Amino acid sequence: MKVGEWHFPDELLYDEHHQWLKREGKTIIIGLTDYGQYTRGDILYLNLPESGTQVKAGEAVGSLETGKWVGRFYAPQTGEICAVNAEVLESTRLINQDPYGRGWLFKIETHSSEGPMLMTVEQLKEWLDVELAREKACDV
Repeated sequence: MKVGEWHFPDELLYDEHHQWLKREGKTIIIGLTDYGQYTRGDILYLNLPESGTQVKAGEAVGSLETGKWVGRFYAPQTGEICAVNAEVLESTRLINQDPYGRGWLFKIETHSSEGPMLMTVEQLKEWLDVELAREKACDV
């Protein structure tokens, strides 16, 4: 689905931190959305959790820096980090170039569905439309 000029795959789930999630059994893959990478700009530095790290839903687990912004990544569910994308640590621009493919960030092995509310692409569109209108009103 397209929202404005940004693409959001229908099969993924999304959170309020502009992260996407893909479920594969008990494992979830996490990345930054197309809109998320666009608003942050070119990613210059990335700090991700190590494999084996126990994380709690909503907890900050990593960070990124751009030329104009410093921010965090959050665990969308409780579990254990089971993989980190080494390729994106070597080449952070993959997040900007291919956020839903080679630019994924980390994986969590989870045993519960505990965590913040996740949005389908339809719910994301409604939420993002409101966010974009709010940003536009602030720019005036």
